[in-house]
Amino acid sequence: MAFIISITITGLFTYNLSKRNTAPLREMNRVSLHIARGKFDQRINIKTRDELGELAETLNYMAQELAGLDQMRKDFVSNVSHDLRSPLTSIHGFIGAFLDDTIPSERKRYYYTIMKEQTERMIKLVNDLLDMARIEAGQLQIRSVIFNLSELVRQVAARMEPEFMKKQVNVELISKEAKDIHVFADPDRIDQVIVNLIQNAVQFSSSGSTVEVILKEEEQAVVSIRDYGPGIRQEDIKSIWERFYKADRARTKKTGTGLGLSIVKHILDLHQTDIQVESEVGRGTTFTFTLPIALNKSKKT
Repeated sequence: MAFIISITITGLFTYNLSKRNTAPLREMNRVSLHIARGKFDQRINIKTRDELGELAETLNYMAQELAGLDQMRKDFVSNVSHDLRSPLTSIHGFIGAFLDDTIPSERKRYYYTIMKEQTERMIKLVNDLLDMARIEAGQLQIRSVIFNLSELVRQVAARMEPEFMKKQVNVELISKEAKDIHVFADPDRIDQVIVNLIQNAVQFSSSGSTVEVILKEEEQAVVSIRDYGPGIRQEDIKSIWERFYKADRARTKKTGTGLGLSIVKHILDLHQTDIQVESEVGRGTTFTFTLPIALNKSKKT
């Protein structure tokens, strides 16, 4: 009788212990299968402090991160679809009007100009997507040479002048240096950085306002782009560099895909330099980055 009672108690204890350990594992398996099928709102309700509890917390954190990435992906696809659909719809409509001869001859140049702007918008979007794909694949390379930074900034401003005139924003180049500043960096990528930052400043500037591009030579070359737009809240500044980040309360409004500033950050990271942001709501924003001064100008481009 004592043996039977002992075996029974041992069996019940073993069963309960096994059930206690396997139930959480079954719950984790069930939730993991849901997560694998894209249901990222599933959570594991295990509050023990043992190894199983830690594993459950890790799986819940993974589900939360995947949900955020999935929402980011959906927002990005929606934004890109919108940014491609709008110009394509406009161009399609104008081409149809041209084929039907419904546009007067004196207005054709005006609509050709609109079509050109829409194609340029799509080209920039595609280029940004290609750059982001190269960044993610680790294929974006920096080819540093010595070049005239001051001349590069002047060329960028001259090239973007039609955009400034359309937006009715004055872009002012400020440099107190008596001579041009030469740096050692990748001129094509720095061109891209400056263009993106100026476009960003112009986009968030009101008509009649001024965007300042400031060059200084200190221990390094210092480039600052300052606008007097709506500014950025301090709690949003750390998020503006995130890929596809878009929020109405920050600078990344619903125009664009939220790739420009992220690409700027990655290019400067590859140059092993940082970019700083100073902003005050209602008073504007200043982006500042530095580049190494070129000591030997004999190989300048």
